[in-house]
This record gives sequence, C-alpha cells and structure tokens, in this order.
Amino acid sequence: MNLLHEISIQEELPLGSVVTSLTDKIPNLDQSIEYDLVTPSSNDLDLFSIDHKQHALITKRRLDYEYLCLKKKICTISVSIAVSNENTIDVYILPIRILNINDNFIQFHVNRTVIEIDENDENWSKKSYLLPEAYDDDGDSITYSIYLQNWIKPDGLFDFDETNLLLKPMKKFDREEQNIYLLRLIAHNQNDASTDIIILIRDVNDNAPKCEHNQTVFLISNLSGLTFLSLNATDLDEGDNAKLEYRLTNPSPGFSIDRYNGQIKFDSKRWMRSNESILIVNVTDHGKPLSLSTRCFVEIQFTSIYHIDFHSNISIINQTTIHFNVKNLHQSLGQFRIYDKQQMKLCSNCFISLSSTYEDIFKLNSSTYDLYLNLDSMYLMRILTNYSNRKENLSLNFQIQISSSFNPSIISMKNYSIVIFFNKVHLLTHSNMFFLKIDQNIPLYERIPLYNRYHHCLNNQSTELVLFDPTQTFQLDDNLNLVLMKYLNVKQRKFYQLILQQNLNNSTNDIKPCSIQLNLYILDSYSSAHVLPYFSHPFYVLTSKNMSEFSLRALPSHVRYVSSVPDLISVDPFNASFTVRSLALYSSYYYDFQIQAIDFQTPSLSSSIPIRIFFGINKYPPYLLINSTRLSIEIFSSRFLYQVKAYDPDIIFNEEMNVLVPSIEYEVDPSTNIEIERFTGRIFLKNFNKTKINFTLIMTDFGQPNRLITKQSLVFDIQSRENLSVSFLF
Repeated sequence: MNLLHEISIQEELPLGSVVTSLTDKIPNLDQSIEYDLVTPSSNDLDLFSIDHKQHALITKRRLDYEYLCLKKKICTISVSIAVSNENTIDVYILPIRILNINDNFIQFHVNRTVIEIDENDENWSKKSYLLPEAYDDDGDSITYSIYLQNWIKPDGLFDFDETNLLLKPMKKFDREEQNIYLLRLIAHNQNDASTDIIILIRDVNDNAPKCEHNQTVFLISNLSGLTFLSLNATDLDEGDNAKLEYRLTNPSPGFSIDRYNGQIKFDSKRWMRSNESILIVNVTDHGKPLSLSTRCFVEIQFTSIYHIDFHSNISIINQTTIHFNVKNLHQSLGQFRIYDKQQMKLCSNCFISLSSTYEDIFKLNSSTYDLYLNLDSMYLMRILTNYSNRKENLSLNFQIQISSSFNPSIISMKNYSIVIFFNKVHLLTHSNMFFLKIDQNIPLYERIPLYNRYHHCLNNQSTELVLFDPTQTFQLDDNLNLVLMKYLNVKQRKFYQLILQQNLNNSTNDIKPCSIQLNLYILDSYSSAHVLPYFSHPFYVLTSKNMSEFSLRALPSHVRYVSSVPDLISVDPFNASFTVRSLALYSSYYYDFQIQAIDFQTPSLSSSIPIRIFFGINKYPPYLLINSTRLSIEIFSSRFLYQVKAYDPDIIFNEEMNVLVPSIEYEVDPSTNIEIERFTGRIFLKNFNKTKINFTLIMTDFGQPNRLITKQSLVFDIQSRENLSVSFLF
C-alpha cells in the first residue's frame, strides 16, 4: 500500500471536474494493465470516479464541506486506487482535503422573538433577557448590533450585552406610556441577517379608574317616565385590570345604576324631592392582587319643574322676544312668575340669577321678582348720557336661571331676546332725570355745563335754581354750571345723585316750577369700563417688534373697527390687526393713533382706544417734575393729597399731547398710608391719623427694548388736621 502526497480541493466543484491527473501521482500508470478506484467503505465517501481517457480523478458527487467536515467530521477523504500489473496489484492511497468556501448566508432560526416585561417592575435592574443566536454553516465569526425600528440605538431603554446576547432594561417601563417596543437584532459577518425583537410591557394594576369629567351633569326633563345617563369612566390598564364595576354610595329615591356598564337610570315614579343634588358613584376595577377605585360625581339637574313666565305692561312679548319702550326709568319692566309644575303652585323659595349680553344692565327685586333697569350700569350710563342720539335701540340676549333654595338639583332656565327702545328726550322731559358723565381726573373748581335745550329747567339761565348735594362735592354757579369742590375718586364713589330745584321764593304761580334729578357717573379714563364691550383695555402701548402680533376680539356683524389714520395705518375691520402703510413712521420715536369700534345698531356703545407705537430705542429714564424742596398744599376731605407729575425725556413733554396714552406708570408700596393712581399720579390719603408719611415713588416709562425706572424718596409731613397741609421733603 502506497501513500501519496495529500492534495486540497475546494468544496462545491461542479460534477465531472478534474481533481488531479493520476499519471503525475502514480508511476508507470500508462504501462499498467488496468486501474480503478477501490469502493469506499461508506456511501458518503463515494464522491469520485476515474476518467480513464484522461487518466484523471474527477468528481462524481457533490462535495459539501459543511456536510462532510462539520456534520460527518470527515475533512480529509482518502481515495484508494488499485493498479493491476502482470503479477501484482498495487494500491495507492490519495488523501484529499476538502477546503471550505463562503457559500452559506448567515441566518436566524426565528423570524421574531417576543419578550414580556412587567411594567413598573421594582427589580428591573436585576433582569436580563436572552436573545436568539444567529448561525453560519461556514462557521465564520458573527458580531451583533441592535436598533429600534427607526434605526436609533435604544439608549436609555435597553443595554445590549453582545458577548452573552442579553438584553437588559435600563429603567422601569410604564405600559400606559408605551406598551410595545419594536427592536431589530442584526447579525454581521460577510453578510447580514436580522430578526425582530418585540418587547411587550405586561400590564399590572397600577392605574385607578378615571371619570371622563370631574363632575358630570345629568339633565332630567322628563318627569313622567324613565331617563338614562351613561357614566363614562375609563381605566388605562388592560384586561381584568381595566374591567370596571359601578356602585352608588349615596342611594337616592328614583335613581339606580347598572353594576357593569355604569348606566344611571332615573325613575320619576319613585323619585322624592330631597336636598341631595350630587350622586356619588364608586367605580372599582377587578385588578389583582388589589383592586383600585375612584369616585365619580354626577350633578342632578331637573330642568322642567319650573315654568317661567314674564308679564309686562310696557312691552310687547312674542314668545321669547320682548320689546320694551322705556318711559320711566324707575318703573318695573315686568315681573317673572315661576310656577312649580310638580307641586302645582307659584314658587316662593326660588333663587333667580340673571345673565345677559351686557351683564349689569338689569337688576331684579328678589322678593317680588320685578325686573328693573340698573341705573348703575356703565352700559346704560353711556346710552343715557349721549343726548346726540335722542332715540336708540339696545338689542341683547338675556337668560334667567331659576333654582330652588331647598332643592339645589331643581334648575330651570329660559332665554329671551330683548330690544329696549330709549327716547332720551322723552325720558328727560317726563322723568325729570338728567344723566351726565364726568372724568374723575378733572381739576378742582372745574365748571361742568348743565345746559340742555330739551328740558325747561336746563335751558333757561334766568331761572334761579338751588342745588342739593348731601356730599358737598359740587356747587352751582350763576351760569348753570356745576363747580367741582372736592377731588373725585371712583374708588371712593362712582355715582352721585343731586337735586336741582327752583328757588320757589322768587317764582310766580304761572311758571311751572323746576325740579330735576341729576345723575352723575364718575369715570376713570384708565379703566376698561368706559370702552366695554368691544375693548378690554383703555389704551395699548406697542412696539415695532410686537405690533404685528396685535389683534382684538372678533366683533358682531353690526360693529366695525376703524382707524383714525387709515392712510398711515390701516385696520382690519373684524379683528383690528393693523398694517403700517407709511414708512416715514419708522423714523419717528413714537406715533399715536386711535382705533374706534363703531356700533351701527346702538351708537352710544361705540368707543375708541388710543394706541401708541414705539419705533425708536428707549434711552432715558423718567424725570420727576418737582424742583422745590418744600411745598404745602391743602388737603380736602376727599383724601386727595397731591398729584405728582413725571415725564419721559425720550418724548418731548407737552401738556397737549395725547394724555389718554400715559407716558409714565406710578407705583408706591401698598403698605404705606397712601395710594396712587397708576397713570395720573394722583395721591390719596388712606388714614388721616398719621401725620408723617415716608415712601418711595416708583416711576416706569414705556418703550423698547426695555422699560426704564426711576425711584424717588418723598416725605409727606401733615402739619395740622384743622388746617390740613402737607410738606414735601426730598
């Protein structure tokens, strides 16, 4: 037996491929009688044959390295060749080593792996999860990486131990926040393979049920049958942890609840009045090991027990539309009658609340349920003091809500459309009531004309009149003017009623005596009250940087916004956003203009606001306009002390400038014995008993990019109470 030198061949050679020439390996092969292969001991090794024409060893069957070497553990195949000569038979053994080639792709045995992780697991840091291993029949080395579905590494979520193929959580997971994480495990060598890793966050009962609303309203209008309400409660958990059960904790006659679906049933035949207006429902889940619960509150409202009716002798009523023709401002507009349909009698213990488009326009007598115009109303004041529009209509929506004083669940409401017609000349001449508005900032001894050509008491200056003012705030001069004798302060008093009456000692019997009630409304120019309902602020200060963001509330169809300078600044008629059309304005430090809301239906409710736009840079802080070191002034019983004045050096000081847009905002410490009006600088005394007041005056200007501040220390020294005076010490 002769051993030949080992040769190597690659796997997967095509069938019939020449492995080696035998004439090079076996001596004198061409002189032999015959030669052939010795049949191998195993069929797995019967891989070759001899091509006698070529004297070569060729492949007979597939050569698969992974099958032979890795599975059968036969990496070298010994081929025996028998050669017959005249007298002998020689056997030659040729070792053939099968070489591996990369002919197999890397693979995973599974397409996906599902891993379940308990939510809010306190032992999360001790847990790890085994991932599937990839294989390559060629036996090449494999590396791994893991990504989320968007090819982002799961940093902060999971840590990947590549050596041991372990996935480790990096935090507690909340299923209600995210209940599934999709990852991709990728194996790498000459080729890549991937498999899905699906992380399911397993629910635990960590969420109590929740009511859809903090308090649900159960409206009941049917008092002759059944009414149902489905209570909406949810649980963020799943399965039994989210399965809910309902129970009434304060059972009330006529009410029941379905244990499983939360439907509340009202049976009018079993209902009895009580002072309970809230049903309390306990909602419990079926979670393990402990169930969780919450309470839902259901407000009961019986909406049809009361019948609301309105009776009036001065109106035309068409179902829910009422037209009033007001001839006497003190006269009742009408009376509400509230009928209890269940008890079949008028309600005597009802509580009534009113709401309307203009909130303070009406007032109600709580005893008689009579409806009156509210003469303190700022809206009514604006209508009644505007005699340039002698006749006006006011249209509004009005709602009355009725509730029982003893049964808060009994609530009824009704909506009306109301039109009030005002003939102001008729009211003036027949009611003998004259309405006038006065700005609180007018100076002392200012004269306020009372002349009105429509009333015989106010259009004849020769009539000798006497003024009755219990507050002694006003006097009457010989020219029919009111003279201000005390400073006005809307915080102290905003409405005055005076009587103007003819001096009967000098009257003749043939002259109709004069007597008229003066109703004086005191206004603060820097309050939003006189610009409502279309503006919420009395003025606006803007800058070139923020003016593009400016807009106002949307208006009803009968009102439009208008600019005072449409050629320079145009205004959107619906939301008041504006556009600067003149580039020259950008070169000025500031510019003032006005936006007017014109009410075409009720002109007296039209109003306008001033707007100041700063284009330049704010450089200088405010400066106080008091140069003396000591100053004495009188103090009146209105508690007015003094009016400080400051100016902004960036703005040329001018007493005639638009004072409705203040240049300075004033402040003092609220703990001191004085108070100051923010935009006028008027100072009022809180307590007469203190004789010396130390305080710091804070003055802040307007501008961009920042508002600048000046602080000034002042001392008020009140010398005596009889002859009240004040000294300023700087």
